Amino acid sequence: MKITILGRGNAGCISALHFYHYGKLLNKNIELELIHDSKINPVPVGQATTLDLPRFLWEATEYKNLMKFDFTEKRGIMYENWSKKNKNWFHEFPFEQRAIHFDPKTFQDYIVNNLKINFIEKDENIIDYKKIDSDYIIDCRGAPDKMDKYDLLINPLNCALLSSLPKDDNLFWTRTVATPDGWCFCIPLKDRISVGYNFNKNITSEDDAKNNFMKLFKVKKIKKVFNFKQYIVKKAIVDNRVFLNGNKLFFLEPLEATAMNAYQVWCRYIWDSIIDKTSTLENSEKKMKEYILKIQKFILWHYGSGSIYKTKFWNYSKKLYKENKDDNFESIIKETDNYEMVYLKNNVKLFNYAQWSGWNIKNWIECVK
Repeated sequence: MKITILGRGNAGCISALHFYHYGKLLNKNIELELIHDSKINPVPVGQATTLDLPRFLWEATEYKNLMKFDFTEKRGIMYENWSKKNKNWFHEFPFEQRAIHFDPKTFQDYIVNNLKINFIEKDENIIDYKKIDSDYIIDCRGAPDKMDKYDLLINPLNCALLSSLPKDDNLFWTRTVATPDGWCFCIPLKDRISVGYNFNKNITSEDDAKNNFMKLFKVKKIKKVFNFKQYIVKKAIVDNRVFLNGNKLFFLEPLEATAMNAYQVWCRYIWDSIIDKTSTLENSEKKMKEYILKIQKFILWHYGSGSIYKTKFWNYSKKLYKENKDDNFESIIKETDNYEMVYLKNNVKLFNYAQWSGWNIKNWIECVK
């Protein structure tokens, strides 16, 4: 079987590593091809993961090579200004587990350089799927030009200002800081802290957001203004042969670092359909869309209690959450809150919701209530 992956970004690299690793591990005869356009550069912003990706990297690559991957440790998430009860609240990861922060180009180079068996990389701009001689294609070439084949996701943000701060060797977590206009991420990398000021440009003007960003976080220069829509594709599978992944599949703001995990989950569903044959294409697509919609609901929940700020943005965000409450998710929240944290930590499969276990949900409840 031949699988062609289009795009060398995070989703393309995760897809390549997934089929390379499990094809080799389970002795599947998979010819893997990665086609990309080198003229397209990675987005210059730091990335953060959940706990799943580091484990996968450890399993799928050589340890000696993993040490060459230029990442920093992520021990959890520091929520600042979200809770009226706790100004700073730390969502810690289990002591024996860690997530990571990394620069996209470093990550992508590392993945491709570790795929040495039965792997072909081509630098080419592909326009027509029909010109690709392959059994299956995974298209990871970034955001769509048009939105006619996509549905919008519900979220209060639509713009981010990107910048950087001097590195901090003592910062081992992602800072997630609520602001009057939205929230800001601070991701510690080897050479800098990548910062992104997220806001709604229909509520806060770009100039006001820039001024607040510079005042609150002491940044000296805005490197990029990133306008975005948040969406999910209507059809993730094209002609029973092409699977959309990465920003071709969906885009949702970076709160809770959901993207990389979602790309992995979709690769597993694709595998179930075309390799193991334990699921139909239709069922795998349905499960993936349900998974992304759960992510949407979980992220929106973070805005439901507001923050320490009483501003137009936070009033709008609370209203948006209230108008889009999901009864099933609300029942999970209420039932989870009936359990002690220690019990949930020792029964991690209780109340699984997309990438989150019961103890993750309980953590946020204790932060905001």
